[in-house]
Amino acid sequence: MSERVVIGSRGSKLALAQAEKVRKLLEEKDFEVEIKVIRTHGDIMKDKPLHEFKGMGAFVRAIDEALKRGEIDLAVHSYKDVPSQRIEGTVIAAVLERESACDAFISREGLKFEEMPIASKIGTSSLRRRAFIKKLRKDLEVENLRGNLDTRLRKLREGLYDGIIVAEAGLIRLGLDREIEYERLSPEVFVPSANQGVIAIASREEDAELFSFLNHEKTRLETDVERAVLRELGIGCAIPAGIYAEAEGKVRLIVEVLSEEGEKSIRVDEKLSKKNAVEEAVEIARNLKSFI
Repeated sequence: MSERVVIGSRGSKLALAQAEKVRKLLEEKDFEVEIKVIRTHGDIMKDKPLHEFKGMGAFVRAIDEALKRGEIDLAVHSYKDVPSQRIEGTVIAAVLERESACDAFISREGLKFEEMPIASKIGTSSLRRRAFIKKLRKDLEVENLRGNLDTRLRKLREGLYDGIIVAEAGLIRLGLDREIEYERLSPEVFVPSANQGVIAIASREEDAELFSFLNHEKTRLETDVERAVLRELGIGCAIPAGIYAEAEGKVRLIVEVLSEEGEKSIRVDEKLSKKNAVEEAVEIARNLKSFI
């Protein structure tokens, strides 16, 4: 292929910030880059709770289909939105260094999560976040919240919610971490979604090597471990689960699967060898599967 590269991206401010990050990295290697905005099912059906999309890749499929058809050369995704099953002929060519895996709690009054008054209304569209909220604070009310990050923050300011939970990585990428007061929720307590905070770059199989220079090896190991657990458990966003790996020396893996209201949970917290981390993660997930 030529040195001109067309990147496919969603049109939200956050998605375009992610695409711009990839554009700059490519331009440093003398690629000529264009960004093409593609609408996805998740963008069109804004009122539908995310878990009701049932693994269809609400925010990625339309972009990956354009990739397969040759309309774009790269697809830039939030990796946590990418289903385990890829469209034939496409691969994840690289992942960028993880920004932050953590969730961020933002309240209208600047309170921390544990300080929120009884019956405070917390907004989230994630079953995982809902379950952890209910596990930690059964006295809080949880209501569905869809829309891009700007929309969620606006709804919070307008008083529709007392607090919301979003990915810290999104705040960082838009520079909002310097403007908004928020609480970083510990990944040990509020276990993140698999691959949260990671930008994934998809290409056609035959072009993958061309873009491999973008890959961050530590993040790739962590995301491979998390996705191995996700695949083995056979769950998507329709079952509340936190899956988090951190590769420092050994690979620490935390997996917590919860009931929808958070009253029951199963948790493992293990150290894996770097060499066999994926295989060991699969075995842990296999053992955990029998209890779900």
